[in-house]
Amino acid sequence: MNAKVLEQIHSAPLGESEQVLACCTIAREKLEVGDYDGGCAVLRTWWKVGESPIHQGLDQRSAGELLLTAGVLTDSVARAKQVVGGQRLAEVLLSGAMALFDHLGETSKSVESRIELGCCYYHQGLFDLAHTTLSSCVVTLADQDCELKAVALIRLAIVERHSARLHEALNLLNEAASLKTALSSWTKGRFQTEMANTLKDLGVAENRTPCLDRALAHYREASLQFEQVGNLRYLAAVENNRGYLLLTLNRFEEAQIHLQRARQFFRRDFNSRHLAVISHTELPEVQRA
Repeated sequence: MNAKVLEQIHSAPLGESEQVLACCTIAREKLEVGDYDGGCAVLRTWWKVGESPIHQGLDQRSAGELLLTAGVLTDSVARAKQVVGGQRLAEVLLSGAMALFDHLGETSKSVESRIELGCCYYHQGLFDLAHTTLSSCVVTLADQDCELKAVALIRLAIVERHSARLHEALNLLNEAASLKTALSSWTKGRFQTEMANTLKDLGVAENRTPCLDRALAHYREASLQFEQVGNLRYLAAVENNRGYLLLTLNRFEEAQIHLQRARQFFRRDFNSRHLAVISHTELPEVQRA
């Protein structure tokens, strides 16, 4: 995070609620590039990881945005650092954000909070609750809300895939594909990754080599999107999954190239504990929003 930008925000003639909204926007940008610590640092005036935000004196909209952003960051940090109970706290924060946005009649922000809540349920292993929550979001959103609807479809597809309903997952991703041209690079990367993951699992389960070839193409596109965004965390995971799929196909020289790339990205973005993982097992597949 550029400290000068934060200094400008705090020194500008803005009310505290306006400062919160500006900092939440920056924190969400940090999330997109995988800088969770940076995102938390942006909000440190009002919130610290593991605690509830300080929202006295804020208007309801900025309080809701603070709860939403803190909830997403809490969930992300809990997964990245394996914080016990972190997702439960994230659930509380996201539920609070949803309640505030419902009270304000801000439907879009309420649904966004609900999508994040569904993802949080999934990360806790509550697949049925995640499925119900995300399904309700998909039904609520119109195609005009293309970014949010695509995120909801992608996350619901993740739940379906991990519930071994691969064809249902593929159907959801095909629906998301119709919205693809209007999406941000960040969401396109997430779409391409989940399409690759689903095709890979389908190809392995049903011994369908064409699915594996298509999966490689989607991993390649996901890498390009995350590289454009600058998210080394997700780029490393995609390159790792791509490399392991190439190993499965006995394309060893190509696999080595992508596994080495994954190591380089992890070396730049993570600590040595993560580097040990990449040599022995497949990394967690990309699924964060």
